[in-house]
Amino acid sequence: MHNPQVTYRSVFGIEQDPPQWKSAFDQANIGLPSELVEALAPAWETAASLPMPHIKIEKWRWLDFSQIGLADARVWTNPQYTLEVEFSTAEKDIDHQQVLPQGLVICTFREALERHPELMTRLLKRIIRPSTEKFQALAEALAREGLFVYVPRGVKIEKVVVAKLHGVVEPGMNVLRSLIWLEPGAELKLVLDLQGKSPAAADSLFHLDKTDLILEEDARLHFTDVSILKQEVVNLRYSQARLERGAKLDWIYMATATTLGKQSLQVNLEGEGAKVEVRGVYFPTEGQKISVDTVQNHLAPHTRSNLLFRGAANGNGEAIWRGMIYVDPVAQKTDGYQSNRNLVLGEQSEIKSFPGLEICANDVSCSHGATVGRIDENELFYLQVRGIPLVEAERLIVEGFFAEVIEQIPDEMTRNRLGERLSKKFEAS
Repeated sequence: MHNPQVTYRSVFGIEQDPPQWKSAFDQANIGLPSELVEALAPAWETAASLPMPHIKIEKWRWLDFSQIGLADARVWTNPQYTLEVEFSTAEKDIDHQQVLPQGLVICTFREALERHPELMTRLLKRIIRPSTEKFQALAEALAREGLFVYVPRGVKIEKVVVAKLHGVVEPGMNVLRSLIWLEPGAELKLVLDLQGKSPAAADSLFHLDKTDLILEEDARLHFTDVSILKQEVVNLRYSQARLERGAKLDWIYMATATTLGKQSLQVNLEGEGAKVEVRGVYFPTEGQKISVDTVQNHLAPHTRSNLLFRGAANGNGEAIWRGMIYVDPVAQKTDGYQSNRNLVLGEQSEIKSFPGLEICANDVSCSHGATVGRIDENELFYLQVRGIPLVEAERLIVEGFFAEVIEQIPDEMTRNRLGERLSKKFEAS
């Protein structure tokens, strides 16, 4: 009996790569040294070989990106972004390369390719690994703008470095990439403030972003990633960290909610004794839908990961969180935990939470917890009997709900601004 082949609809509404993607890759390589082009080429080969995401794949089955019209969309590999660097002492830097302390290099990704081609070639070749995600590989291949940070061996930056990367999301596909690299024994506290404005009444705004955090042996990084994009932008972000022996990462992540977005965070604990703390928030409101995937890969013994994501939804906002802890057979003495707590604030709001474990070692301590619920009536009553109006009481509870994450941001201005933004999202609905 003949069984016809089953086909599944592409999440992006197209089955084949539009020709402008290859043209964009070739155009973006003009003027780059041949060694640098060779370092970027494997990402393009991977992207071209992978199929489009489709609804059969569990992590994509609730999403529909076909509205953005990628088949005809222009590709912006080098959108116009400017970088301003500030320090916790309010000291500002205009000419980064001359005044940054102790050998720290921080500039746009474009400037790094132009000014430090040998360094970029060496670093990019070291992180070449086949991707299983088409659009992740596409971001690695096409992006020529974003943020670049390099901290040499043993250099310890005591001040909090705030990198303000601001630009415009143009109609079409906008591609950014950030690469943050710490050599052995280096230490850094970094806040990335990414803001993308968009033209008035523009449609087909697609933001594709890839961030790589590389921590070599015994490096220490406290990284706060705050992105603010306009409501109409469709957002697809990939963030990946690699930790070598004894490295430690504290990662605070603001998952930007727009009209539609998918954001993936993956931590690979590749060296013995590596440790990571991940704290994140998301808050979709009216007309917003966001999907967040987190993966904690324990690939060496005596590694530790602790993940906390707090989410809320208001109006008809929708959020989907999927978490996974994976423990390799060699990763004995692993300690892994993931927690996802959610508040549903509106009658039409919806949040789905899917924690998961895949344990392939027999001497580990791994667990997870997830909750989805509404504001506790007892907490509301407690505040109201003390004279606090209902709406104000709800707002205070929501602020307290997110405080465990927000208070860990080392820069006060960023901390206050993010807190205000979350409060406005509550008030807007």
